[in-house]
Amino acid sequence: MKTLGVARYLAAVAAASLMLAACSSTGNSNGSGSDGSSGKKRTIGVSFDLLNAIRQAEKASIQRAADAAGYSVIFNVADQDAQKQASQIQDLIQTKKVDAVIVIAQDGQQIAASASLAKARNVPFLAIDRAVADQQNVTFQITGDPVADGKAVAAEFLAAAKTTPLRVLELVGGLTDQNAIGRRDGFNAALAGQPNVTIVSQVPTDWNPTQALDGTSNALQKDPTINAIYVPSDFLLPSVQSALTAAGKLAPIGDPKHIFMVTIDGDQNGCKAMQAKTLDADIATPVDEFGKQAIAAVTTALGGKPVDPKTVQAKGLTLNQANFAATSSQVWGCAS
Repeated sequence: MKTLGVARYLAAVAAASLMLAACSSTGNSNGSGSDGSSGKKRTIGVSFDLLNAIRQAEKASIQRAADAAGYSVIFNVADQDAQKQASQIQDLIQTKKVDAVIVIAQDGQQIAASASLAKARNVPFLAIDRAVADQQNVTFQITGDPVADGKAVAAEFLAAAKTTPLRVLELVGGLTDQNAIGRRDGFNAALAGQPNVTIVSQVPTDWNPTQALDGTSNALQKDPTINAIYVPSDFLLPSVQSALTAAGKLAPIGDPKHIFMVTIDGDQNGCKAMQAKTLDADIATPVDEFGKQAIAAVTTALGGKPVDPKTVQAKGLTLNQANFAATSSQVWGCAS
């Protein structure tokens, strides 16, 4: 009986070992969407500064790429409050214990503390759209190329100025945002010394639509000779259009009252204005690349490998009246 008992025991152990081996062979051990040891789906925490049209598109691009890779996503919006964003990221890392964090920083300098926290907890920290000032704790960053985008806007102004000298109202975004600074600097550098393009007024907006409306209205009243406007984001376009409407100057191309105007981003408002021919050009941000490359970097980092390159800039696509029919399908705001 003892011999029979031992034999049964050894048979049971062998069967259990075979079952464990079979279960282990079906687990996900490739470091992508699931934890290979437990089968648990990995989670990415996302914190945005705000949720306007372009942020909606960026959110969708992250979600599509995360779904394809097998990740779940927890999404937060900071409502343009840097302290709120810091608290949200702390909660994502310490309480919800996410496996990685993707942010669009409300403040590119203050976000450094959150990146430091993530590094201390061994959580990959990725920035998209808006550059982070201190890069040492950032795992990966992908943004547009704001200086190149500003220069692309200037190229449209210079082309128009070949037939009509331009007196320009330049709106400027928030000065804690490298996108705003780069779009301003690229534009101004490209126009330096150009005799047919004169910047007669610069209006700070702090990315605030009300400030853009008031600043544009005041500038048009102060200087009726303004015949061109640079709007550094489609986010501000409705405010500028309201000011132009009130001044009786929102008119299509070909109308003597038309104000030459170029924007950046490529959102739905920009595409509608292009179709109505009240907007001359729009430099479209490649938002789909942000999500694709950020999620690819998450997978690399969670696999224990360094992300290379660590920093990527994606230039915008010029959409103007000449190429609208052929190019608009490539612009996120026109395709949505």
